[in-house]
Amino acid sequence: MCFFKKLDLFAFNLCIIIAIAGCQMNTKKELDFQSYVIADSVKLLWAHCPVDITGDKITDLVFIHDNASGGYLGYYEGKKDTGLWVKHIIAETPPDGGLFALGDLECADIDFDGDIDVVAAKHPGEWVKSNAPALLYWYENPDWEAHLIGEAPGFVKDVSIVDFNKDKKMDIAVMTFDNNTLSIFQQMEADNWEKVQYYQGYKNLHEGMGIGDVNGDGWIDIVADAHIFYNPGQDLKAEWKEENLDEKWNTQTGNWSRNGTKIFLRDLDKDGKAEIFISHSERSGYPLSWYKQNENAEWEENIICDSIPACHTLQVYDFDLDGDYDVLAGINKNRAVVLGFTSFEVTIFLSEDNYKVWTPLVIEENGIYNGQVADFDQDGDYDIFRYPTHDAIKYFLFKNRTID
Repeated sequence: MCFFKKLDLFAFNLCIIIAIAGCQMNTKKELDFQSYVIADSVKLLWAHCPVDITGDKITDLVFIHDNASGGYLGYYEGKKDTGLWVKHIIAETPPDGGLFALGDLECADIDFDGDIDVVAAKHPGEWVKSNAPALLYWYENPDWEAHLIGEAPGFVKDVSIVDFNKDKKMDIAVMTFDNNTLSIFQQMEADNWEKVQYYQGYKNLHEGMGIGDVNGDGWIDIVADAHIFYNPGQDLKAEWKEENLDEKWNTQTGNWSRNGTKIFLRDLDKDGKAEIFISHSERSGYPLSWYKQNENAEWEENIICDSIPACHTLQVYDFDLDGDYDVLAGINKNRAVVLGFTSFEVTIFLSEDNYKVWTPLVIEENGIYNGQVADFDQDGDYDIFRYPTHDAIKYFLFKNRTID
């Protein structure tokens, strides 16, 4: 595991952090974050999406309330000043009744009309009946008309939205833990979607999905639980060739915590091929790593930190604005306690020397769950949306003040 000794963390003015054991010892220039509460009455807010839903150039927070037993779909309207954000309801229930529940919430301009739409799922909740089928809908901004996409066979752990076949219509991939499924839906029209690929009982699929052009052919691929599914191009019904990135991430056995990952794709060297970042979201003893293909097209693992338990947050952005990408990684406190750990750092690993050195800076000591990153006020630096634990009642924004 990576251990950190904190020398100064007053008011989140980050100074020198010494890394002991598995990570590089070094010093880095100061980063400055301001942390404040934006919502103070949330419940099991596992699925959330920071995005400018109102079009005012300030990021809002779209969410599903109570993903354990189902709830409503809404968003908190962002503002530049500190203080609580105003809550708005998109839909209390799906069109045919019931409740919403998801493990991952994603937003995009589904109909290419210039505003951001929301994908949600009708489901009774993961803790109520995880293997119940989920009905997927997309909600059209600004009137929030619901459009049916299709059905997934259980509680949806991950959602990815992209135009897979370049027809200027967004398509959707969803992954479920129950029955280990991956479904790819192609959009024909707003209310006409076709399930063009369906993998059921497939190789321990569980949690952790990212998208990007892995092989540099111009088509967006899927990485799900460290399985790479290569996009065949315009015909999405054609075979998506599959490659296992590294079997240690998807051949685990045991209880529900097996094969849980977080995945993020980023083209570090701008060669047109995305590198793959991965962590274990539920267990200990696994590294925080990134993978790159060598000249023989073999995947090589590069370890950022030798072990982070229950690393349920993984994001890759240039936080210190030095021209290369850094990694936000954070421990899920709820799960780490069960695993026997007593420290729950949220860390930015600052990269240098062409990604050979990663200097860890601890920005928070009390955990993060499904943390996400956005330039919330469009000032040019990246801010962090932090849900402390999976059952927290408060939601935080860490405002990056590198530029301010």
